[in-house]
Amino acid sequence: MDRKRIDRIIEIKEKVKKDKEREIEEAASRMAAICDEILALDRQIEANYEKFCRPLSGNDFAVIRDYLEYLDVSKTSLICEKASMQETLDILYQEFYEFARELKMLSKLQDKIIKAFKKTENRREQKLLDELALRIEGKRL
Repeated sequence: MDRKRIDRIIEIKEKVKKDKEREIEEAASRMAAICDEILALDRQIEANYEKFCRPLSGNDFAVIRDYLEYLDVSKTSLICEKASMQETLDILYQEFYEFARELKMLSKLQDKIIKAFKKTENRREQKLLDELALRIEGKRL
C-alpha cells in the first residue's frame, strides 16, 4: 500500500472518530437532559401527592388526580426514551471503539510501510555507494 494512501485513510478515520466523539457527547447531553426531566417530574409528582394530604373538594381532587396521571404517563415515556437513548449511546460507544481499533491498526500498518520504505531507500543508497566505491577503486588501479 502507498504511504499517501495510508495517510489519507488514517486522516479519514480520525475525522470519523471525531464525529463519533461529537455524536457521543450530544447523546450524553440528551441523556442528561432526559434524566433532569425525569427528576423534575418526580418532584412535581411528590408535590401533587402532598396536595392529596390536604383537605380537597371533589373538583380539586379530580384535577390533581388527572394531573398526576398525566405526570405518570410523561415519566413513563421519558423512561422509555432514556432506555432507547442508552441503547443509542451503547451503539455509539461500540462504533467509537471499532474506529479507535482500526486507527491503531492503520497506524501500525503505516509504521511498517515507513520502515519498508526506509529499508528500500537504504538499500538503494548502499547500492549507489558500493558502485561509487568500485568506480573509485577501478580508477586507482
